[in-house]
Amino acid sequence: MIEHHQGYTAIKRHGQNSFRPAGKHPFKIIHNARAVKYDLIQQFEASTGIILPSGVKSNLCTQTVPDLGRELAIMKLQIKELKK
Repeated sequence: MIEHHQGYTAIKRHGQNSFRPAGKHPFKIIHNARAVKYDLIQQFEASTGIILPSGVKSNLCTQTVPDLGRELAIMKLQIKELKK
C-alpha cells in the first residue's frame, strides 16, 4: 500500500545548532515492496495502453525492483519498435 502524504521533507539551518522545516512537499510512505512494483506496472500499463494479464503481473511482482524496471523498459522499447 502506498499512501500519499504532505509533510516536512526539507529543512533549513537556523542559527548554529537548530533546524527548521523549510516547507511542505508531497511524499509517499511505502509499506511494502510489492506495492511499489505494482505501482510501476500500473504506470507502464498507462503509458503503453496495454493491459497485462494478472499472471504476468504476479510474475513481474516477484522480481527485484531493478530487474522489474529493466524488463518494463525492454518491453516498452519492443512495443515502440512494433508500432513503427
